[in-house]
Formats: sequence, C-alpha cells, structure tokens
Amino acid sequence: MDIEKRLLTCYKVYQTFDNVLNSYVSDYYVDNHWNKLSTSWSNYFEEIKIGELSDLLNLSKPLNGIIHPLTLLCLRCVIDNYTLSRTRADFPAEISPFEDNKNFMNFFWKNVKLKKRHEIDVMAKLCYRLAKETNCFHIVDIGSGVGHLSRMLSYGYGIKVCTVEAVDAFTKLAEIMDSNFENVLTKRKISHRNIFKTVHVNKRITNDLNAQDFLRIVQNAFNNKNVKFGIVGLHPCGDLGATLLRLYTECPNIVFINIASCCYMKITLNPTNEACFPLSTFCKTQNIVLSYLVCEIACHAIENYSEKLRNDAEYKKLKIHAYRAALEEILTSVDPGLKHSIVGSVKCSNDLTFVDYVKKICDNNNLPTLPDEKVIFYEDYINTTWRKVVSFYSIRLLLAPLVENIILLDRWLYVLENGSECKILPLFDCNISPRNLVLSANKRKYA
Repeated sequence: MDIEKRLLTCYKVYQTFDNVLNSYVSDYYVDNHWNKLSTSWSNYFEEIKIGELSDLLNLSKPLNGIIHPLTLLCLRCVIDNYTLSRTRADFPAEISPFEDNKNFMNFFWKNVKLKKRHEIDVMAKLCYRLAKETNCFHIVDIGSGVGHLSRMLSYGYGIKVCTVEAVDAFTKLAEIMDSNFENVLTKRKISHRNIFKTVHVNKRITNDLNAQDFLRIVQNAFNNKNVKFGIVGLHPCGDLGATLLRLYTECPNIVFINIASCCYMKITLNPTNEACFPLSTFCKTQNIVLSYLVCEIACHAIENYSEKLRNDAEYKKLKIHAYRAALEEILTSVDPGLKHSIVGSVKCSNDLTFVDYVKKICDNNNLPTLPDEKVIFYEDYINTTWRKVVSFYSIRLLLAPLVENIILLDRWLYVLENGSECKILPLFDCNISPRNLVLSANKRKYA
C-alpha cells in the first residue's frame, strides 16, 4: 500500500468538497446549504428514494434506481478504493487461551454492555497476540476507566497490567472492582491466570508529558527499572491518541502499542507548536490542514445512520435535523449573539411538531420568546424541505471517511517514519463500535 499516495488522494478529494464538509447542518437554512450542491447533485437528491440514500452510504452495495451524476459515482469509487476498509477483519480464534473457561467468561461479562464486551474481547486478543510475538507480557492500559479491559488482560490472559486513568473516582472504583472480582473468583473456585496485582495510577496524560517522566510512572507501578511494556488505549479521546504514539516512539522501553482512536474534534490542530495533527513529517511538509468541523463529522456513525434511513420509523425522526436548523435561523435573526448556542437535545417522536420542539428548547435553556410568525412559517416550510436537510447531512457522512483516513494515515506515517512496523486494522464490528479502526505497531524488527 502506498500510504502517502492514499493520503494525498483523500486530501485532494476533501479539498474539492471542503465547502460541504465545513458546513454545520444546523446552518442549513441560515446559509442556504442546498445551493452549495451542483445542479446535477441537487436534482438527483431531490428525486432519490430513501432506500437509495441509504445505499449511497453503504459502499458495499451497488447503486440502482435513477441515473446518478457521474461526479457522485466517481466520488463514491474514490472513497471505496482509497479509504481504509471498515469491514471487520477476521481474527484468529486460537490465540485466545482462556475462552473455553465458560465459568470465568460468564462471570466476567456480567454487567458489561454489549459494545464494551465486543471491544474488550477483540482488543484483549490483539494485545495477547503482540505480547506473545514480542515476548513482552507487561501492558499499560491508558484511559482505563473502571478497569474492564485490564481485568481481562490480567485475569484472563495472565498479563501484568498497570492502568493510568485521569478520573480519580474511576481509579478508586477499579481497585474496588478488582478486589470484589477476585473474591468472587476465589469463593466460587473459578480458575484464572492472574499473577500480578494490577496497579491503578490516577494520572492525566497531557501533551507535554515527556517519555522519561512517563517511564518513571510505569517503572514505579511495576517496581521494575528495566521493564519493557506495551501500551493499549481503547478509544483514547482527542489528543491522547497522538500523545500515546509520541510516547511510544520516544521511549525505547515501549515495545508495542494498540490504540483505537475517537473524538477527533478534540485534537489540537495545526498550526500550533503543541499540535497533535499533523504528526508526520510528510503531512507537515505537504501543509495538510483540517478544521474542527470536519474532524467532528469524522466521528459519526455512518452505518447506523444508513440503517436509520432504511427504517421508516427511524427515518421520520431525522426531521430533527431540520428542526435544529430552523431554530438556528430564528435564533440568529432574533439575536446574532445566539448563533450556535448550545441548546441540548429533545427526544424526537413522529408526533413532535416544530412548535413543540421550540417550546421545549426555549423552556430548557431560558431563551427569549421567539416570534410566532417565524415559528409557524417554519412549521410548514420544514414539511417540504426536511428531506433535503437529511440528504445534505448524508452527503457529509459519505465524505466523512476521507477525514478519518487523513488523520489515521498521518499517524501511520508518523510511526513508520520513527522506525516501527505498523498497520491499521478494522477489528471491531462498525455497527457496534463505529470507530472500529485500530492502529497496531511494534518495534520487534528494530529491537
């Protein structure tokens, strides 16, 4: 794979559709977003059926129905061929040595939600595989929460684990849950592989943390000055993913890293000295730049939205996009200072009218009374235009993988530039865990 060519292609297409990607859907009526589309596209999306709109977002499905604009077909083809696959990769089952212990597994998964179960199961297997391949059986779990993943690594796989978590309450709860977990295992005589009491460290990993200070934290946790270890981050938020990659490249004691990123809109972007995007020398020399808004759309759940478009009851609830956009136009006309106000959400049902929506929003946020004539106007206007709002949002979703790939390919190049093996794998089921791409790197070739 030519990563640089793939990244540049994604960026060129991103630049072509920059005006669409950098458009808040809430500004649809304020800025007349529909006019940003070419005539062929606007005509196409006015005629398209809802099922076809759903298929448009599903790159594995052929497009049928009416004649499609050639530029749209080309765009879809480029996205399909140049972005990383989101179809889940096969994972060898034989590397999981403890899965046949049904008593342990049934007890472990108790009270763990489906999404977290799926992510922990897959990430733990990947960590165990790299631990075996690199002969490195110490792992630091960053952003560990209440410690579900660390317990699986420790009790299920026999790996020595230290966690680093920014929220003190989570750290304390993880210690309590570890103790309770082991007591029940002992009481019920359920076998496990734990050989080391997990150390939970309450510490926020910031951009300015240097590798030596980080190493000292880990050495103290394991009480081992020569410890070699891997890093795992199950959806580190914003800058944390990039910071972990920097620590990985700068600290020779870190043998491997597995991270599934999220919350791209919280990344510190160029052109600051502390920027966590871009990371790679290649992207810096190519002047690759992104905005907060495009990073935000890259975090959305494309597959789930595609399913909502196909489900008639769910599709009608998407009218809420138009409600928010109409509210934005009214608020801005009343007081420009209210532009992009945080107004929270209102649970949408098929019988929720725009008038009811406005009342709930205003009551919940102490907003001024809005002009009745404006509200009544949009009550009628939304009925004839809300499908266009949904279509515009869907176009942005279609383009969103370009942005996520620019960020992830930049990280991939950064790791390669610093002399490690690296790959990005679609390990999670994207219908369960939308941020399903996991960056996995190791230094075994260069040890």
